[in-house]
Amino acid sequence: MPEVEVRPTAAQVRRLLEAQLPQELRELLDRPPAPVAQGWDNALFRLGSAHAVRLPVRRAAVPCLLHEVRWTAVAGAPLAALGLAVPRPVFRGRPGAGYPWPWTVVRWVEGEAVATLPLDRRDRLAGDLAEALTAVHRPAPAAAPRNPHRGVPLGARLRTAPPAWPATAAVLGARRSERLRGVVDDGLRAAPWSRPPVWLHGDPHPWNLVHRDGRLAGLVDFGDVCAGDPASDLAGAWLAFDAAQRSAFRAVVDRTGRYDDDVWRRAAAWAALYTAALVANPGSGPDFGAVVRHSVAQLDPDAGA
Repeated sequence: MPEVEVRPTAAQVRRLLEAQLPQELRELLDRPPAPVAQGWDNALFRLGSAHAVRLPVRRAAVPCLLHEVRWTAVAGAPLAALGLAVPRPVFRGRPGAGYPWPWTVVRWVEGEAVATLPLDRRDRLAGDLAEALTAVHRPAPAAAPRNPHRGVPLGARLRTAPPAWPATAAVLGARRSERLRGVVDDGLRAAPWSRPPVWLHGDPHPWNLVHRDGRLAGLVDFGDVCAGDPASDLAGAWLAFDAAQRSAFRAVVDRTGRYDDDVWRRAAAWAALYTAALVANPGSGPDFGAVVRHSVAQLDPDAGA
């Protein structure tokens, strides 16, 4: 994954807030911004109990932030009926204080990342996430953003971001790498999505799922929000759940009657592509080591955990 180009500091964020926050948000200045996360695309600073500041750390991530600002509340609207939170933007800032790009203040989603929750405590999350994603997956308007790396036909994804299979094999071994490649090939043989594009979260991996006491509390990071084939979202079931949990996840999704076997073949292929990308390009984001080991085991049961 690309390296970061800018590393905002708490002092810099404080100067941005002091210079730009409107009067109705000035009370947020009562608490100093505290760094809480540094991902591939954004730095996150906690701001009091209910807000956070989100700043791109590389130029290529700026369009994603702008999509978040424009579309998070729209795409995530159905989640409120399920009692789930999203990091709704409340203010968009401009460059300043030596920081070169737009930034945003968002609502904080309270809880812990599912990535930190032991697998044997994720049973109830499977149904929760299935309900959340199927609620999000409703027809999207023509103005909804498109993403060359999410929701597109698998062949298009392979053309824009071909997997580095040799690098994957160097880490996982030739047999496991070939197994992932076989899952991708099977997805390519599946029938493509032929219905109108639906809203997608875009990146529902375990670090972007928030839980409280083993129940889904919210979805964060809508930077890849877009319209397209829901298979790329359903791939999250291989990244977060074991076979039994994934079966429960699928049972809830299939009750909608909107998905066929081909969408699940494509979803597994997307999971294999995400896994290969994480293996070959670990980057500077969260620690995906456990997620990769888990997804490899799910996509290749002989691989072990």
